[in-house]
Amino acid sequence: MDTENFRFGVVTLVGRPNVGKSSIMNRLIGNKVSITSRRPQTTRHRIQGICSTDEYQIVFVDTPGIHESAGVAMNRVLNRTARSSLNEVDLILMVVDARRWTSGDTRVLVDAGTTDASIWLIMNKLDLLDRPDLVLPRIDEVRQRYDFGEIVPLSAKTGDNLDHLMKLVAGVMPEGPLGFPAVQITDSSDEFIAAEFIREQIFRLVGDEIPYETAVDIRSFSERKDGLVSIEADIWCENKRQRSILIGDDGDRLKAIGSKAREQIQRYLGKKVYLEQWIKVKKGWADDKRMLAKVGYSRWN
Repeated sequence: MDTENFRFGVVTLVGRPNVGKSSIMNRLIGNKVSITSRRPQTTRHRIQGICSTDEYQIVFVDTPGIHESAGVAMNRVLNRTARSSLNEVDLILMVVDARRWTSGDTRVLVDAGTTDASIWLIMNKLDLLDRPDLVLPRIDEVRQRYDFGEIVPLSAKTGDNLDHLMKLVAGVMPEGPLGFPAVQITDSSDEFIAAEFIREQIFRLVGDEIPYETAVDIRSFSERKDGLVSIEADIWCENKRQRSILIGDDGDRLKAIGSKAREQIQRYLGKKVYLEQWIKVKKGWADDKRMLAKVGYSRWN
């Protein structure tokens, strides 16, 4: 490691919901620390992913998508979390869907523009464009309207142009020592990651509005002498109907959620996992200050 010319910096990813911020961060650091799904509002917390090499260490900060309507207390928490992540960073990557620019993107740009950090535009989902030849004209159009430091088109799904983005980002990071141990990939606890993997499967396996009205609380997390990690988790929902849907016929859906989440947790920890889950009902939990704190949303507006 060249300590004399070593670079360390913090990069925040911002954007409206469901533009691919989490997928991009996971790709850039080479590990899955932020959950993903096709649904908007999957990310609810400020999550840091750390990429370390012999030349640099970059902390990427994944944020909840900024919502145009604040809604219940939890949505106000998400917006506040996203905006607070703009403070004291070296670079902001504003992620948009390459297929369209929306009023939500404009609002994100206005929020990001309140900081002194340089803002780069990341045009994600190139793989979904009907006509890839339109990318360059769209970049030219954006350059005429907005003052971005860089505009980088890419695909988080295929990995196209991600290496180029990483080289550009590393090149503008300030010189400085390691901020974290070189082997560390996130500042999130194992308990938090476990809860997130459970929540991810709820988003993937349960339809309608239910994923947005659920939260996961890790009741206990311990490692036995034989190395098995034992996890007990409560899944909170709004009403008994949602509870029945989450459980499924003969408990099939809850078993599927647990099985897939356990696989993800085992892969992340590199250890065998025993996972037990309970479904609990609390009407209005997403607008309840104490419940928000209980399930990890300690900052609320």
